[in-house]
Amino acid sequence: MINAKTTLLGIMICVLGTGTYAQDLTPVYKEVDCGEMLYDKPATYVVEFKNTSAKSVEIKDVDTGCGCTTADFTKGKLMPNAVAKVSLTFDAKQLGHFDRVVRVFTADDRQGTPAEVIVRGVVVAKIVNYSGEYPCKMGNLLSDNDNIEFDDINQGQKLTKEIHIMNPASQNATPVILRLPPYLTAEVTPKVLGPKQKGTVKITLHSNKLRDYGLNQTTVYLGKNSSDKVTPEKAITVSAVLLPPAVSKDDVNRPYAPRLEMSRKYIDMTPLNSKSKYKDEITLSNVGHKTLEIQKLQLFTMGVQVQLDKQKIEPGETAKMTVTCKAKDLKKLRVKPRILMITNDPNHQKVVLEIKK
Repeated sequence: MINAKTTLLGIMICVLGTGTYAQDLTPVYKEVDCGEMLYDKPATYVVEFKNTSAKSVEIKDVDTGCGCTTADFTKGKLMPNAVAKVSLTFDAKQLGHFDRVVRVFTADDRQGTPAEVIVRGVVVAKIVNYSGEYPCKMGNLLSDNDNIEFDDINQGQKLTKEIHIMNPASQNATPVILRLPPYLTAEVTPKVLGPKQKGTVKITLHSNKLRDYGLNQTTVYLGKNSSDKVTPEKAITVSAVLLPPAVSKDDVNRPYAPRLEMSRKYIDMTPLNSKSKYKDEITLSNVGHKTLEIQKLQLFTMGVQVQLDKQKIEPGETAKMTVTCKAKDLKKLRVKPRILMITNDPNHQKVVLEIKK
């Protein structure tokens, strides 16, 4: 069995077979970035990989590539579908980046061809982590934010937002973002978080995969590993507002376009402090020369009801927007309530109405 050692960081493996036969061991992960390790503080990393062959295999040796790293590994026969563990301990006595190959030999390796594990990282004099707070408890992990917003996106843009996470547990975690829609991708660094270790999650928006203008909103989940259950406390709300193509300032028709004016640019729900339910109204006016169209009317959150008496407003006419809120519903919201309008006014393609409470 593997020796019991304190696991400070995780490591991922990549099996690069150079022979003409299939490798018996399949990596759990591909390339690894160990992140930062502290100078002169020995750190132990655990590698896991699976026997995907139809026979039992046995690890007989591990070549760590240098004298600064020692290895211990699961002894005895490894049955099909069983997982083997290799423990690598680095003395971390040399500052700077390292990039090395660790070779894992099984008893059945032909002509001495091993499975190769690529290990990367950097030894530093001082580890500098995000020093802010982690107010969001997400299952077994902590996060500094549970709401991501991509505002004023144009078709074709690719944008990235970042949140910080921490593993408060005494065991390793391999954080993953679950339930990603096609227009989002996520990258966690480092891929394995040791006890009390901090990391980052980068959420990237691919706007060319968004289907519609206006608000595109979804919920993703931060799991401690890929098999973690999806539950509400692990939820991260991701919002993206995709704008229609902009009207050029040189467009000869621009002076004759519709033009929106509003009686107010916010919804006043402050009376809710003394009431359980309250309504507020604002007036939308078209002071332009063509029909004003409210193409989208969307809510960033639940708990708010909106009614618009007409979506097409002729020149010189008005429309009434009525907003209703319940105090008990607003108290449950995790993010700020707002209303989004997308219009054909070239000067007000996107209008966001704040709800003051």
